[in-house]
Amino acid sequence: MNFGKENELLEFKLTTKELDDSLIDISAILNKHGGGVLYFGVKNDGDLIGFQIGNSTERDISRRIYEKIKPQIFPTIESNTELGYIKVTFSGKEKPYSANGRYYIRVGDESREMTPFELSQMIMNINYKNWEKQISDSTVNDIDEIHLRQFLEKAISCKRLPEMAYDKLLLLDKLSLLYDDKIHLNNAGKYLFSNKGPIQLKMAVFATNEKRTFIDISPVNGNIFELMFESEKYIKKNINWNVTINGFERIETPEIPVDALREIINNSFAHANYLSMSKNEIDIFPNRISIYNPGSFPDDITPEDYVQGTLSSKIRNELICDVLYKCRAIEAWGTGFKNAYALCNDANIKCSYEKELDGFWFILYRKNVTTNITINGTIKLTELEQLVLNEIELDPYVTREKMEKKYGRSSRTFQRVLDSLKEKKMIERKGSNKTGYWEKIK
Repeated sequence: MNFGKENELLEFKLTTKELDDSLIDISAILNKHGGGVLYFGVKNDGDLIGFQIGNSTERDISRRIYEKIKPQIFPTIESNTELGYIKVTFSGKEKPYSANGRYYIRVGDESREMTPFELSQMIMNINYKNWEKQISDSTVNDIDEIHLRQFLEKAISCKRLPEMAYDKLLLLDKLSLLYDDKIHLNNAGKYLFSNKGPIQLKMAVFATNEKRTFIDISPVNGNIFELMFESEKYIKKNINWNVTINGFERIETPEIPVDALREIINNSFAHANYLSMSKNEIDIFPNRISIYNPGSFPDDITPEDYVQGTLSSKIRNELICDVLYKCRAIEAWGTGFKNAYALCNDANIKCSYEKELDGFWFILYRKNVTTNITINGTIKLTELEQLVLNEIELDPYVTREKMEKKYGRSSRTFQRVLDSLKEKKMIERKGSNKTGYWEKIK
């Protein structure tokens, strides 16, 4: 007889001589999943081995569990004396649970002691459960009405709210963002629409692929809607764009799809843990863009699980997610990663993630490309070549030294650009080097 394989919800022990270890496994499974099953008389591979069950065996197991696991639980203990095994079924809703005063967590088919940080995070997440509905220090007078109005317009236009006139109090109440006194915002309302800057976002551009020397650093405070906008704007400003000019039409294409960036950014605010000590963060390196979400994944779940479509999203902030869904900032729960991966795959952009104890990084890898401009589908110019061409149009007598002074690039650099433009037959030199001028070739 075989009982299957050990896993996060199932543990096997040979006899009750391993009862002390069993207490650790029970507490670990309770802390991870809130309940599970443990068998005595079964080998690790699931094969029944059987053992002698005495008259007091069940009572001894029950007593030890009662005495050593806190908070107390009341398991169901079933003995099969004929085959020689005992089944212990247990559950509990008062995490965290300890065994002999220590706290454990289940990882795969093993149980390990929790670190102080993991324990504090678990307690924080337990306290977080009703955080959104608790009273905040912001009132209805602190509302960012610009973004509240914009939200309403978008929610109506995508038909996730019915047609209605703008009424601040009525709308906030309808969205369940008011506390019971109808004066204060609850925490969800504050973080979505308060004008007091409740969230801090860190943004930086680094000179190398290491987090050492930064070119720009831009911390900013705001509400969720403000910071989603600022995040997207900052990334778009600091990535490469390919430009195509057809006649009078200018078409700009980003190196990374903006829709993919938006999915990751918006999800990072939708599912963040707002009681965490870490903050939302965007780091732009020459080879990648890293977006940090201060909301950890469970040990057994990765973004790829959502990409495969095998899991439904575990919602940390139900009220916040509902508001963002109504204005289409996010779509149905659990689809954000799937959409982002699909968009990156279509654009041949590699993406990955890195888990940390209190959150995770979503990483989009940049291509090693130079910004190009295509004119009428035939001639390709770099951004610097287009800049020099514009200068020549404004002043045919412009010199390398003048452009060097204006743009801070070396005279040698501008000479290379001029040579390139001549090779592409975009310009030609008229007259001598000292007194002549540049002429753009039509």
